[in-house]
Amino acid sequence: MDNTKAIEVKRLSADFKGDGKDLNVLSNINFTISKGSFNCIIGPSGCGKSTLFRLLSGLPTRDSCKISGSIRVLGKKPETASKNREIGLVLQKPTLLEWRDVQSNIALPLEIMGYTREKQKEKISKLLNLLDLNEYSEYRPSELSGGMQQKVSIGRALAYDPELLLMDEPFGALDEINRRRMNNEIIKIWRKTKKTIVFITHSIDEAVYLSQKVMVLSKKPSTIHKIINIDLEYPREKEENSSKYFKYIKEVRGYLNEASS
Repeated sequence: MDNTKAIEVKRLSADFKGDGKDLNVLSNINFTISKGSFNCIIGPSGCGKSTLFRLLSGLPTRDSCKISGSIRVLGKKPETASKNREIGLVLQKPTLLEWRDVQSNIALPLEIMGYTREKQKEKISKLLNLLDLNEYSEYRPSELSGGMQQKVSIGRALAYDPELLLMDEPFGALDEINRRRMNNEIIKIWRKTKKTIVFITHSIDEAVYLSQKVMVLSKKPSTIHKIINIDLEYPREKEENSSKYFKYIKEVRGYLNEASS
């Protein structure tokens, strides 16, 4: 096993069967993701990004989904990595529990895993500091903005210290200013924790701003149309007005247009 690889996908295809029709969603997907790296996946609407996300995360797919090829997450099947709590998930909606405050929402997976109260308190304290949520620890979800709710969701995903963080358009519902603020937050978290991050987005600017590598998916049957390495320094606020930054924006947009046609 190559210990430098967080994810390795070979010849992955996914087909859905139903109503007398076969739908080829993913076709011969091949890519690797290095440990500790930040990666974005972008593609046309309906191209199969969510299907790929579910397969990487070990979440169940519909019974009608036929999978071929190989996925290895941290050297094992995604289902095994998920069961071992090596994968943290952040979804499009925070799905927080309204009857719990911020700290007890973050504590939920630790309770399920049987951590002692003392250990829970220790981990929650570190996460509240990491996410700058100390002053909001006793707030309920409805008292928080959308961006703050997603920070709590990220904290919950990080609670059991997974090696891999999978994020499915987590900031898509935010306005532009708050979205950029959350982009900076997740970069800060990534640089502090050294987690491997795979981030799905519809935004070209977000993909270039966040990641070290952008993978462009084609329309169905989806395959990897292009992989672009983003050679920009962090923090990205210093880079986003540079000619090099706009060159990457143009490059990703061009490949996305090709992938959509």
